[in-house]
Order: sequence, then structure tokens, then C-alpha cells
Amino acid sequence: MRIGPVAVAALPVLNGVLWAASPPHGGGRQVVGEAAGSTAVLLFATALVLATRARWLERFFGGLDRVYRAHRRAGTWGFAFLALHVAAVPWTLASPGGAPSGLIAAAGFAVLVVLCVVRRMRYAAWRRSHRLVGVFFLVSIAHALLVDQVVDAAPGPFLLLSAAYVAGAIAYGHTLVLARFVRPRRAYLVRTVRRLDPATVEVTLSPRGRRLAFRPGQFAFVTFHQRGLREPHPFTVSSAPSEEALRLTIRAAGPFTARVHRELVPGRRATVEGGYGMPAHAGRRPRQIWVAGGIGITPFLSRLRAGGPGRRVDLFYVVRRAEDALFRSELECYGGLRLHLVVTSDSGRPTAERIAATVGRLEDVDVHLCGPEPMTTGLAAGFRRLGVPATAIHLELAAFR
Repeated sequence: MRIGPVAVAALPVLNGVLWAASPPHGGGRQVVGEAAGSTAVLLFATALVLATRARWLERFFGGLDRVYRAHRRAGTWGFAFLALHVAAVPWTLASPGGAPSGLIAAAGFAVLVVLCVVRRMRYAAWRRSHRLVGVFFLVSIAHALLVDQVVDAAPGPFLLLSAAYVAGAIAYGHTLVLARFVRPRRAYLVRTVRRLDPATVEVTLSPRGRRLAFRPGQFAFVTFHQRGLREPHPFTVSSAPSEEALRLTIRAAGPFTARVHRELVPGRRATVEGGYGMPAHAGRRPRQIWVAGGIGITPFLSRLRAGGPGRRVDLFYVVRRAEDALFRSELECYGGLRLHLVVTSDSGRPTAERIAATVGRLEDVDVHLCGPEPMTTGLAAGFRRLGVPATAIHLELAAFR
């Protein structure tokens, strides 16, 4: 397991240990409430740091997709501790500025966490709402300064809380002001827009200067400078790093990607930021199993276009209907690649047992999975039951926000 998720999970534990080691004077309810509140601050500060897209964070989590997953969990658990803080602390109006600022911060975080779990809202609205996380975090600093706290008399928790406020404020300032100047961005022009079927489009971008540097299987945040499409959105790059043009294969899976499919036209400018992610296509074993669900084929296309499989690979291309296998003819041309088309409307979803029956022994394979999360997590569990070690199973998170 990577150290990043462990560190995020350990923060509430560390805070609890510090509170137990140096408890301040005060009533039990007040101490419990402030301990919960300081834990909430730690988690919200963590969420702000993880939202910076700092490249160095990826190696601690296994890629930016997993950084964002930890970001979301930190925010959700932060609200849980904030709710406990609000319920436990005896509220008083003796501090005219402290109580209102605390309630504003709590209400703001509550709204944002609710938005985190709303999957059907427009991406642009979701993204704009999350810019306010830092605002409510700064309001919580005002709350802490305006009220009398027992944490001030607990050295350990006070130092950790102070460090969290500093880290969170710096991270928010970086995201709001500095990020646009330091993130790896390149200018491109939309050269072609090829609609492959009613839901999938292949966009080819030509560089307007230096090309984007990326590894096969990585993704990038792309902003199309066209009305209605100006929000940066993550897409896996399906071309090889050596290609002059950049190819994106996009499936209409929501309102934004549906607009890309329906409305994007050649000639528009685009800004591409990346590459992000830590795809593990190399592996250490002599054989590989790749399982791609639908648009999850894109990182494998990038790997193949960068020079073929490089070793014996069994690729299971999972689609609902045979005609959905848009890249079947290309995939059949790669030497060393055995293509297995899995049509779920005919044979049902793939299982680890059925895949093992097709490829034979599993002692010397690396397994790479990319596609809908229920499919990939189910297959990963199935391969572990069949004896494939967790270190040989690699999941790409095809969807995250």
C-alpha cells in the first residue's frame, strides 16, 4: 500500500493521541467538541493540499486519480468530524464574531460535501462550487481566532492545528493564484473531430509550440476554447508520446462530454495540462492480462501505439455489443497481442475464473484493469482469490472528479 492514503487515514489518529497525551483543562463536552473540530481542520487542510495537483504527490498515492480519491475522502470525513464538533461544543453568543463565523464555515462545508456526492450536477457548476472550499476554510480560521478555545492550552494539538491552518491556507493560495503559472501546460489546436459512433469521438490536437510530455497511459486536463467547453476536464491520451499530434478518445458519459461529442469543431484552440497518472504497464512478469471495459481501452491504445505490447499480452476488450469494439481492427494488427472480445449482451460480464480458463496458469502474470469501477474492483478481488498477489494487479481509475 502507498504511504499517501495511510498518512491521510493516520491524521485523525495522531490528533486523538495528542489530545489524550496532553489534555487541556475544561469540561468533557468542550474537549470532545474541540478535538473533533481540530480533526476536521486537519482533514480539510489535507483536502486542500491534495487539490493542488502537485506532481510530487502522485508517487505517494500511485497517481493523480488516487490523489483525488483521497481528497474526496478527506473532505467527507472532515465534514463528519465537523458535524460532531457542532453538536458537541456548547454554543454561546458571548463572542459576537466567533459563533457566526463558525456557523458560516460549518454551513459552507456542509453544502460542499453534499455537492461531492451529487453525481448528476453539471461539471462546470461542480468545479466552481469547489473553489469555495478554501473560502470556508479561511472563515474557520477567523472562527478559531475569535473564540476562546481549550486547545490553546494543549501544546501538541495546538501545534498540529496551527500547522494544518498554515498548510491549508498556502495550498489554497497556490491553487487560486500560482497554479496557472507552474502547472505543465501546452497550447494546442483542434485539428480533427471524428465521431466514431453516436457516443464516442476522437479528437486530434496539433501543438502550437512545444508538445506535451507524457508517458503511455497517462491522462491530461484539456480545456477547449469554445463556448460551453471551457472547463478543464481529464481525458486519457490515446496517442503515443512520439506522435506529433495528440489524440483523445472521448465517450459521452455526462453532460460535458456529451457536449464535446455534439458541439466541438476543428480550428478551436485548446490548453492541455499534464501528463498525470502512474500507469504500470511495464510490470515485472513475463505475461500480462489486460482487461479494458469500453472507453477503458484508451490507456492500452497509447501503450500499443508507443511500440506494441513488448511481451505476451492477452487483452480482453469488454463491450456491450460487438459493434461497440471501435478499435478491434487496429488491435488485431499488433503482434504478440491476443485479442479476446467479450460481448456482455451475449456472454455476460467477464469474471476472473473465465479469464483464467482462457489464458491458463496465473503464476507469472501481471493483471492490468481499466474500465467501470464495479467491473475492475470485482475482477481484482476475483484474481486475488485465484492467487494473484495484490502487487501484480494494477487498476486504472477511469472515472474521477
